[in-house]
Amino acid sequence: MQSRTDGEQKAQFFKSMGLKFNKCLSPEMSCTNAAIRAHSVQKSTALSFIEEHGHVCGLKLKVGNGEPVCEFEKVGRNNASTFTGFCNAHDTEIFLPVDTKPLDLGDAEQLFLIAYRSITRELHVVMESAVKLQTLHQTHVNLGVVKPNEPTASAAAPVNAMFKSWLVWRYRLMHYDMNLAKGRYREIAHSIFKISGRRAALASSSFFPTDENPHNKKAVRIALNMIPLSVDETAVIFSYPKVHSGPARKHIAPVMMKSGEDQLLALSTLALDTTENFFIRPSHVDSWSDEKKAFIQEAYFSTVKDGAFLKPHANLMLF
Repeated sequence: MQSRTDGEQKAQFFKSMGLKFNKCLSPEMSCTNAAIRAHSVQKSTALSFIEEHGHVCGLKLKVGNGEPVCEFEKVGRNNASTFTGFCNAHDTEIFLPVDTKPLDLGDAEQLFLIAYRSITRELHVVMESAVKLQTLHQTHVNLGVVKPNEPTASAAAPVNAMFKSWLVWRYRLMHYDMNLAKGRYREIAHSIFKISGRRAALASSSFFPTDENPHNKKAVRIALNMIPLSVDETAVIFSYPKVHSGPARKHIAPVMMKSGEDQLLALSTLALDTTENFFIRPSHVDSWSDEKKAFIQEAYFSTVKDGAFLKPHANLMLF
């Protein structure tokens, strides 16, 4: 990877986005092959332990009666957690060690690649958002809803989204891409525990900042993966750059310093606060009361709509 100034990197990054979003987000960001649909949560292993009749449950934002709402919805296992982040060649090359071998929680390369897939999915999400917002703004301009050079909310939204995507890409470059190129897998540290003796109920892959301000360049960012290992065991993996171990561990201490039901409730609260890419066993959701389901849906929607930060509540327990 050639050394470039921060400004040159930014220029290349935004140039790589283009208007049409279907891009392979390989480390060099220069691949011209079309991206394929791949799973951020492995279909053949993790999802297989929570799917029922080929489906899992996820929280989906939709429009109902002209208003945005959030509801649990069944999704086919083949479509759950997919994103178009890599071309077939790069997806196969990069993730071969994690896609072709059983998960070993002591394998630094596998743990690195699991986190790498999470951050790349987040990069895809924020880039896609920026492209959609820019397209929407251009539509507003073409329709005469807004003037092209006026400082409107329509104009600001894609700019903010592009800056957010730049921050995610820059973080991946500095802490993941460079270490991936040199095989320095141990530069990413992990805090791990297992949920054992409890039927697997949830699988997720996410990447989130620890700062309330998503535009903070110095914000520490953490990958969270919850991976069912069997029908009654789930691995919970927090991943972060070793240089950020102190603030990262402080942020996840409310989960890691607890045990039993208290730990699972703290994990559930954090997941609903920071994660949108998670899936639950359908019969587990069906076992909840309507009140509990409504409480979770409203709590999750408040984090999306209002940026709310959730506090532990018995009805937020996902496990």
